[in-house]
Amino acid sequence: MARIIVTPDEQSDVVLLDENIYPVHLDNEISSRQMAERLAWAVNDAEASERSASLRRSPTEDWLHVYG
Repeated sequence: MARIIVTPDEQSDVVLLDENIYPVHLDNEISSRQMAERLAWAVNDAEASERSASLRRSPTEDWLHVYG
C-alpha cells in the first residue's frame, strides 16, 4: 500500500491530503482521474497556503524561511 500526504511545507502540521492508495485505484480511467484531481486540489491548496504565509511574513522572516 502506498500513501500520499500533501502538506504546505515540511514544518507545517496542516495536512491537505492523506490518502492510502492501492493499484486498484489506478486500474481504470475514472478512478485514476479522480485520484489525480484530488492530488491536484491538494497541491494547489498547498501552494496557495504558502503564498499567503509568505505575504504575512516580514522580509526578515521570509529570508529566514528560505535560508534559515
